[in-house]
Amino acid sequence: MKTLRDEQKEKTRDRLFATAMRLFLRHGYEEVGIDDIARAAKVSRGTFYFHYPKKDDVLLEAVHRGESVIVGHLQALRPPHSLMKSLTTATAAFAEVWGGDRRELLAHAGTVSLRRIGAEPIVRDADPLRKELGAQLERALREGELTSMLPAQILADVFLLQVFTGLMAWSSTGEPGLEVIMPAVIDLFLHGAQGFGK
Repeated sequence: MKTLRDEQKEKTRDRLFATAMRLFLRHGYEEVGIDDIARAAKVSRGTFYFHYPKKDDVLLEAVHRGESVIVGHLQALRPPHSLMKSLTTATAAFAEVWGGDRRELLAHAGTVSLRRIGAEPIVRDADPLRKELGAQLERALREGELTSMLPAQILADVFLLQVFTGLMAWSSTGEPGLEVIMPAVIDLFLHGAQGFGK
């Protein structure tokens, strides 16, 4: 059961997160400092550091919150559903989370996330989105909807990397739109995965 103190900490963290994201979107990630965030959130610099050891950790939280949304969409699918439904649901959720005004933050968020995964492989292995996609792909392999010499978890990593690459390419110019890029990512993944095992 949460104590009043726990609730206050959570509210402060949420306020810091919302304030930082607003400032990042308005002024650009590189232009916003920790002092700017603390001042705008009306907290001390020490309070910021209590919740986020580095400014990058705010973006890492944005990635985690986005992944929770994507996992939620995938878990809401009613069985039985096709692999194509899983993949289109995932890519639509990525577009929902990172489309629009968050496009400007994608390169920074991607860099922060990759740096963390590279430094802490255990983080990658515990990632809920990676696990959920792995389970969806495992089902598709088991039911013969997909054939590949690669195990489901590596296929999930390949798919996520392709989505990430598509998002990074889109983030620089906004062209072509995600409505073009995301179906192309699925097509590339499916044809590559099916062709490799044959």
